Amino acid sequence: MKNSRTERRFLVCLLIVASGAITTLGAQGKYKAPRTENGQPDLQGVWNFSSDVPLERPAAYAVRKTFTRDELREHAEQVKNALAMVARFAPVEVVSQTWLDYTAQIENLRTSLITYPENGRVPKLVEGVRRVPVVADIITLLSEPNATFPPGLLAAFGGGSKEGPEDFGFNERCLGGAGPPFIAGFDSNYVQVVQGKDDVVLVTEPFHYARIVPLDGRPSLGENLRLWSGDSRGHWEGDTLVVETRNFSNRTRSFAGAGTAWDKRVTERFTRRSTSAIDYEATIVDAKTFDDKIVVSFPMAKSGSRIFEVACHEGNYSMSNTLAGARKEEYDAAKAKP
Repeated sequence: MKNSRTERRFLVCLLIVASGAITTLGAQGKYKAPRTENGQPDLQGVWNFSSDVPLERPAAYAVRKTFTRDELREHAEQVKNALAMVARFAPVEVVSQTWLDYTAQIENLRTSLITYPENGRVPKLVEGVRRVPVVADIITLLSEPNATFPPGLLAAFGGGSKEGPEDFGFNERCLGGAGPPFIAGFDSNYVQVVQGKDDVVLVTEPFHYARIVPLDGRPSLGENLRLWSGDSRGHWEGDTLVVETRNFSNRTRSFAGAGTAWDKRVTERFTRRSTSAIDYEATIVDAKTFDDKIVVSFPMAKSGSRIFEVACHEGNYSMSNTLAGARKEEYDAAKAKP
């Protein structure tokens, strides 16, 4: 009897010790980012934010927030087919699948990069605000089952007179900035983070863009100083780098091709969740363009790649060819007049 009671006590003590050990392991299991020489969470390196997830939730998924793996693979195949369809109508150098690089490096089963509003869609536009279609809108349209290429769709993106370079879009003129928020495209989905004690630099391509984010508490630029990619200020909230950007120029769109960026405010949050991943979240507030805020969220994967310069105009014949074509049309029209 005495031995039985002693054994029970021993087992109880063993369970208590084991319980404490499990609790300790659980606490230690929570990832803690390494530190820089300045004691800040280390976010340095090159990070890839390619994604298989569409910006907006496809209509077919209504209120569903996640794909199954099979559904995500099916969606990725639809996008691939849509790109192949575009490639038959657009110049090879513009839409060539041989150099597109958009495959996700971390699994994300969400049905949209937009996590707010709850429907995963861009909010209602303020009355009078226009939303210009972007390339992703073409791909979304062509990703629908039994889609066909609408006649004149590509022409609608580059319509209007072509009297000179100023009549081209900013991207065609290699003037587009890589301002916040980060959104996965069909290539160049890389950001390099460089840290110092009082600054963080976010380097992206194309357009050789390095966003310098002061961390020393200095005030933002005055309202009259405007930048295409905005003016950023950062601070740390625990292990999360928070970057707030404002003072955008009205030369760029606010978000997803809508409005202008003049009144846009973007708050980004970078949190390192493991040795190989950063959780990225951006909140866009622009009351002059949208009737609600927008939140996008996705993971970034650590990459062993280097970011190389994109020489946008090197070998770029599109502008000169288009202008020459416009002049030829004018010549033919003038010649045909009696």
